[in-house]
Amino acid sequence: MLATANMTLAQQPAPPSAPPQSPVPTFGTGASGMTFLSQFANPALVGSLYLTPYWPMTGYYPVYPGRLAQALPGDGVLVGPLRLHPHMGVAQMYTDNVFRTNSNKTSDFLTTLSPGIQARLPFAGFHSFLIDYRTNLQYYSRTSSNDVQDQTASGTFKFNFPGGLNIGLQGEHKRGHDPRGSAVDDANTQRLGVNRWTANSFIGHAEYNGVQSSVGLDVQTIRWDYLNNNQGPIRDRLTNRADLMFTRNVTDKTSLLARVGALQTIYDQNKNLNNVIYTFSGGATWKASEVTSGDILVGYQIVQFTRANVHQPPPLDQFFRDKDTYSNFYVMGMLNWQATPLLGVTLQLYRAIQQTVSSGSLFYTATGVNLTARHALTDRTTVNINLGYEHDDFQRSSSGGATSGSHRSEDLKNAAIGVSYQAVKWIGLGAQYIFEDRHSTQALFTYQANTFMLSAQTLF
Repeated sequence: MLATANMTLAQQPAPPSAPPQSPVPTFGTGASGMTFLSQFANPALVGSLYLTPYWPMTGYYPVYPGRLAQALPGDGVLVGPLRLHPHMGVAQMYTDNVFRTNSNKTSDFLTTLSPGIQARLPFAGFHSFLIDYRTNLQYYSRTSSNDVQDQTASGTFKFNFPGGLNIGLQGEHKRGHDPRGSAVDDANTQRLGVNRWTANSFIGHAEYNGVQSSVGLDVQTIRWDYLNNNQGPIRDRLTNRADLMFTRNVTDKTSLLARVGALQTIYDQNKNLNNVIYTFSGGATWKASEVTSGDILVGYQIVQFTRANVHQPPPLDQFFRDKDTYSNFYVMGMLNWQATPLLGVTLQLYRAIQQTVSSGSLFYTATGVNLTARHALTDRTTVNINLGYEHDDFQRSSSGGATSGSHRSEDLKNAAIGVSYQAVKWIGLGAQYIFEDRHSTQALFTYQANTFMLSAQTLF
């Protein structure tokens, strides 16, 4: 499955309390870039797959673990030294293909409720402790098997020391699900309820910024446990990640980058898939002017399976490989253009190996591009446009399982347009339309879907 970064966000105009609706940042830590990128690179597609709206005040619900929680904007409610931000979202949605299938399409209406609260406690000067709790409660009119009650609870320490040293530590518990239309939504689960899981994680981030150079270290461990559809024997696992990033300024507007990382996956039972993905890359970040900026990393990824093949009982027998090492070209880049004071455009390019436990597949390589535009019509109204294309090439298992007999590759196209309106300081309204098209060499995974979303949110 999936990584991200929160080092360089697109420079886009926005109301003070509206989060930017941009692609995931290119470098740093999180769960949507190197590890959890793939078809989730376009944030509008995240919302469509999860049938989760773009909340006008807080952005998309964090569907995967792995990103440090950020302080919400606004004054909040002061209770002694605590700054509280209670918030509540309500959305009504319609989709014409709720199961994301190629035939026998089923339409449905659903209601999403998203209560949450954040508490921030500053201490000892510039340090702070953050508690964040959010929910994603979905209720379907016709297909109750899709109902979910996702929850995220995290506690985060942020230390900002004199001299340029910043440290972040976070523990998180998340209850989530795999969306319809994702890479792991195959014949074994499409006729059942959605796959549900819990993920308990720890994240550590340390960064030192010197006069000419900076160095950053990100570590992460996530314990995944699957709760239904007999997914546990196949997918229960522990993942450990470490990334080291070095930056050196060469001019006042340009820096050179070097990054090495390792992502280890240890399965409880599916031992043939135990592996480490090594990433080696270098590149640059630049800010040519106040109008344009960007960053790029280019390198290589190596998948090293760490256990010898063994004969596993069903359903694990479908994961049997014919070699222990695979490799591929790696690219991660982002270009930001502030066309006018009110219009910001971001172009994102990526090519990366993605782990997936899909029937008969070992992993897949995702190559894609996303274009995001954000235009402020007024001080209160903003229009967002997202366009995405991705090609996924799956490395099949050699076992001859149900779907391993033919090569699987897919083309994913998606487009979205939305508008957000800040009625008053503490109330936001939103509307969005998303189109999805996935064409696969295996007809089971081909589908088209149209989704409409209306949302309202209050944030104090």
